[in-house]
Amino acid sequence: MTFDFHPEAREEFHDAAYWYEDHSLFAGDRFVSAVRKAVDAILADPLRYQPVEEGIRVYRLKKFPFRLYYSVDEAAAFLCIYAVMHEKRRPDYWRGRVNPSS
Repeated sequence: MTFDFHPEAREEFHDAAYWYEDHSLFAGDRFVSAVRKAVDAILADPLRYQPVEEGIRVYRLKKFPFRLYYSVDEAAAFLCIYAVMHEKRRPDYWRGRVNPSS
């Protein structure tokens, strides 16, 4: 299975990594590692994590206040991450990124 980040999710990921890097010597690396582990876990069993609506699931990062919102197309063996969302951010801002026809 392959995956990709929605362009805005990729930007969120990079922004958060840079923020952690600026605030702590190793926190940026730990954040990037946590996201990589999350993606690996999702790819290993994409239907394991909590559904939030039809076709969309959420993975809560461990040790960081972030969630990954994603969908999986099993027929195409493709996973799309729509948001790397801080838990204190307004909760539904990412919904406009989801294209129901894809």
